[in-house]
Amino acid sequence: MKHLLKTIIVLTSIVLVLSSCGYKDIDKRFFVVTIGIDKAEDTDKKYKIMLKIAVPSPEVTSEQPKFIVSEHESNSVTGAVRMIKTKLSKELDFSHAKMVLFGEEIAKEDVSELTDWLIRRRDIQKIAWVGVGKPSAESILTMNRITEEIPSNALFLTFGNIGTDSVYILSERLFDFRKRITENGLSPILPIIEKKGEGEREYFEVSDGAVLDNKKIKMILSSEDTKILNIMLERMEHADIRVNKDGEEFFYLASETSSVKYKIRAEKGKKPTVDIHIRIAGILEEELQYTGETNLTEYEKVAEQQVKQRVLRLLTSLQKENLDPIGFGLSYRATHFNENDWEEWLAIYPDIDFNIDVDIKIEGTGLLK
Repeated sequence: MKHLLKTIIVLTSIVLVLSSCGYKDIDKRFFVVTIGIDKAEDTDKKYKIMLKIAVPSPEVTSEQPKFIVSEHESNSVTGAVRMIKTKLSKELDFSHAKMVLFGEEIAKEDVSELTDWLIRRRDIQKIAWVGVGKPSAESILTMNRITEEIPSNALFLTFGNIGTDSVYILSERLFDFRKRITENGLSPILPIIEKKGEGEREYFEVSDGAVLDNKKIKMILSSEDTKILNIMLERMEHADIRVNKDGEEFFYLASETSSVKYKIRAEKGKKPTVDIHIRIAGILEEELQYTGETNLTEYEKVAEQQVKQRVLRLLTSLQKENLDPIGFGLSYRATHFNENDWEEWLAIYPDIDFNIDVDIKIEGTGLLK
């Protein structure tokens, strides 16, 4: 009898749970494709939250995709989203949100609270791309590019080598960005998406990057430094390497493969160093100062020296700002199992030397001899 009673109680509980299910059909949902966060125009508020919502079409047409951008200013993201719901007739669905844009002003102040909200929401994809909109997130969200087949598709194709493939694009996903914010020894990075042009000629450009501390932007990377960082992170094998001679462009090397290895040496009684070995192999893609002869061995030596200088310049610039997007500090912590390993690294990093060895192999000259 007791067993039967327990069974009835369990079944009743299951029925009650099922009866309270709040599922809504697809025709009663609005799908958010991009989330934008700018600084509020109202001085009494902190954030301006914008949601780019795709408006589905019953037929496939040649017209530009339709969308709306619903916004609200609030001191919290949760409060803003709740108020945006009052302006819409359907339930908001974040499961298709593949891009998060922080406005430039917000990114220079604090993005840690915003990232916390994005991670906590169970319906937001943790593989969503994250970036900085310049001059604002709104300027990127409201763009209606004629090349887009669905709203924000141009942004989705830009990152992750899905569409375009460029070493100047610094792709960053939400889960990795959150990890970099919370993990000691690994600085957060974000791409900068800058609006260009006006009207029908408007477009965005992604060539610069930003390095943050655990809250805000501390350093802007030029397109050249962004390329070097992508190579150091081994995120891009195919890159164009410019080599100069007497202050002018000499030739371009198109790398086919590249690898980066490094080892931190912090022995007692010796100055700590980071030994870095970079290997690049590619072809001579363009020769701008052609003299009738091509000496590949000489070209390799010149390229190695210049790549070494560029890597050293970037690493020392990051070191001065106490930034570490490559993760030397994390590597140190992973190999030194002391209770105060993080404090040790903080003391070592400002004075550490970088020993860089670059090995470049030019495997051919294209279709020319």
